[in-house]
Amino acid sequence: MPAPIASDDPVKGDLALLSIGDIAAATGFTPDTLRVWERRYGAPAPQRLASGHRRYTREQVIWLRRVAEAIALGHRPSKVLRMSALELLRLLESSSVPDTPVEDLHHLVELVRDHRDLELRAKLDAALRQSGPLDVLQRVVAPLLVMVGRAWSSGALEIRHEHALVESLQDWMRAHRAARAPRATGPLMLLATLSGERHELGIVMSSWLAAERGFRVKVLGTDLPAAEIDAAARALHAKIVMIGISLATGGIETDRSVARLRSDLPADVVLAIGGAGARSVRRGPRGVECFESLAALDQWLARRAVAPRSSALL
Repeated sequence: MPAPIASDDPVKGDLALLSIGDIAAATGFTPDTLRVWERRYGAPAPQRLASGHRRYTREQVIWLRRVAEAIALGHRPSKVLRMSALELLRLLESSSVPDTPVEDLHHLVELVRDHRDLELRAKLDAALRQSGPLDVLQRVVAPLLVMVGRAWSSGALEIRHEHALVESLQDWMRAHRAARAPRATGPLMLLATLSGERHELGIVMSSWLAAERGFRVKVLGTDLPAAEIDAAARALHAKIVMIGISLATGGIETDRSVARLRSDLPADVVLAIGGAGARSVRRGPRGVECFESLAALDQWLARRAVAPRSSALL
């Protein structure tokens, strides 16, 4: 264990040292996730103040950003958290982004860097006119997020650029989802994330795909206790509840929360989970649909959209 720093005041110690809150804000991982990883994998290993408070170096921020990128590409935390900075860099260099012309991606990254949101949305709308939402999400949005993540981890972009991109993408998808709402006649689908999960992009993507398939959609948002989701489902007579789980929160505690929610919800309400973290629910509770990709979710929605009303949710 690193030796404690003599002073609790980082100004009297090392100006480059960051608190766990600072490093969480800079990487997107929650403080709880960082503490769990420290106990389980020994990384990131902080220095300790005399009071026991954790302090991290800026080099650890860079390393954690690369961890975030590797996780976003589908690598498991248990693998990447045991890697050195050099091993992580080699892993990322060997990983390819989805099949999109590199020059197009670089141009989109430039738009993100310069905060040219209107031009970015115009590019996305042009792609949408040529193909459906699922194709745009897989062929344009996903690789753009990967490229921005790489630029962020290398220091070419800052976290403000990544956050602004996510907000812009969510606004764009919400607008297209809202345009579908007046014609929706399908079952009501609620989308949310459980307590501790603040990543909303996945449920916004899923809600757009559901709206395109004719489902009525209600997004409850992030970081909700299971009891609140259950209460909303009952009050609104929802037929499907979709829970988004990122790799930052996927694990045993989330498994248990999903199981409790399944137990609380009415038996005729379908409970589904999706996102990269849903893969950590290995067998999971019975009666829960699990989707590891948007394509799998879209196929599932399509089957229920065309099924006879009496068996649509069986």
